[in-house]
Amino acid sequence: MRVGLSSTHCKLITVCFITLVSVIVDKTFIHAKDIPGVTDSSIKIGLILDQTGPSANVVVPTTQGIKTYFKYINEQGGINGRKIDALVEDDRYSIPLAITAFKKLIFKDNVFALIGPTSTGGVTVLSRHAEKEKIPLMSAIMPEITVKPFKKYVFIFGDIYPNQMNILIDYILNDLKPKEPRFALVYPDNETGKVDLKSAMKRLEFHNLAPASKDVLNPGSLDASSQVMNLKKANVNYIILCGQIPQPTVVLLRELKKYGLNVPVFGSWATCAEEVLNMAGDSAKRFYAVNHMMSWYDDCPGAAEMREVTLKYFPGTEKPYRGKIYTHGWVGARVMVEILKKAGKDLDREGFIKAMESIKNFDTDGLCGPLSYSATSHKGGNTWKIFKSDPTTGKFIPLTEWRKSD
Repeated sequence: MRVGLSSTHCKLITVCFITLVSVIVDKTFIHAKDIPGVTDSSIKIGLILDQTGPSANVVVPTTQGIKTYFKYINEQGGINGRKIDALVEDDRYSIPLAITAFKKLIFKDNVFALIGPTSTGGVTVLSRHAEKEKIPLMSAIMPEITVKPFKKYVFIFGDIYPNQMNILIDYILNDLKPKEPRFALVYPDNETGKVDLKSAMKRLEFHNLAPASKDVLNPGSLDASSQVMNLKKANVNYIILCGQIPQPTVVLLRELKKYGLNVPVFGSWATCAEEVLNMAGDSAKRFYAVNHMMSWYDDCPGAAEMREVTLKYFPGTEKPYRGKIYTHGWVGARVMVEILKKAGKDLDREGFIKAMESIKNFDTDGLCGPLSYSATSHKGGNTWKIFKSDPTTGKFIPLTEWRKSD
């Protein structure tokens, strides 16, 4: 005897099947729609970085470090089967161009996350946009505004700028122990310079000191003779560069030598660049700087890997040495990759943020101090080193171990 399904049962099975298919299709559609920049084979990451503007000599190597590490990861198969597609937009150290780049990358290119921008003013504005659009933004620079007040979608992979001034000034006063310190603060008349100047003033005040001189030296300046005359008149014996970049730093070092003002100069992180030594030569004999990264030539596993991978793609480019700003980009890319790995195969922006906040004591194999995040702190690092220039070798020599900021 044949036993068959009744017409009612057949209709019920058909309805269930159609419903199941609809749910699967609907979920797939929603999943794809809600995750911009993510496909089965790729992840789009937008980079908003100065390529042709006043800070290009600092930022282009950073861009190269990021792209080279991404290329290395892609050659290994990517992240959970997806390769990183890095899209670079030039902000020329300009707030309006940073905003234009942000809109293009988000609304036209449909990227998953962002790295950048270049200027303090730019990141101040883009942080608000990132929060509104709920898009992860890894700031390439580290002003206090990036993490204070707390922002869910904005994070940095180093320490905030005010703390570098604390480390630097404390080193001078506690390690060198000058009897009668007379500090000069040299800064550019822009947002970055003003922020660093404020931080230096606050730390000097903490030590019951005030600057003997404050002088403006802007990017693009070809002469610093008037500034040096002011420094001599003020009888300063320590010069601190607040918020400067390599080009004006070189100009000042040359002018100090020319006019015979032989005092130590201490620079913030962006001046701790091997390009300064290459351009300033003997003028940099008494140049010191603070930084949160090690250099291309340093003896640590992370630097060895960075050299090996980079020279594989760019053979014959061992010298002139890539600077710490290249390491800055390389480490930023490593952090981005680590977060994407931890976020897993089912990648979305909320999962990305949770993955970032789960990172504890991430080890970059000696390239910087350990990095950690939490649901209440998106500041990855808190360590710096003091370095002294060696113009004869073109290297920065570390004078301290990693020192934690307050």
